[in-house]
Amino acid sequence: MFSLFKKLWKQDERDLEQVIFDFAEYKKEEDLQILCRLMRNRLVYVPIDTNTVPAAARPGVPYVTGEGDKLLFRSVEIPGHGLWAPAATKPTHRLLSQGYAGMTWLGFLDMTRKIETMRGAYLQGETSWVAMDKEKIAHVLSLFKT
Repeated sequence: MFSLFKKLWKQDERDLEQVIFDFAEYKKEEDLQILCRLMRNRLVYVPIDTNTVPAAARPGVPYVTGEGDKLLFRSVEIPGHGLWAPAATKPTHRLLSQGYAGMTWLGFLDMTRKIETMRGAYLQGETSWVAMDKEKIAHVLSLFKT
């Protein structure tokens, strides 16, 4: 009997990459919740148009955009599904080869939700990726409301 409880309470031991893969493949709500827990306090790396980086920003030095800053990121097109806001879990991903900025995962989702031309968010792991439309983004953000 105790082994049954131990099995039920055993913590998920998958790494972020495996959870991204599993959620992309199987679309299980429990995998989404684990993904959200793993991503909650993480930075994601967003490909940007380096021509829009404010002059005061320096590589490797934290910079908070101000009211007059207009930093543009590059979008990705998923064939037949429109434009998506991309982000990578690692700053070394080839998606970011032309420049990137780091931001919180939840901030990225909130920003994506507000951009009318975007269908949703595209999160690229090391090898697997997952896309979340705006309805799924709203659901994820609702999980973290205080």
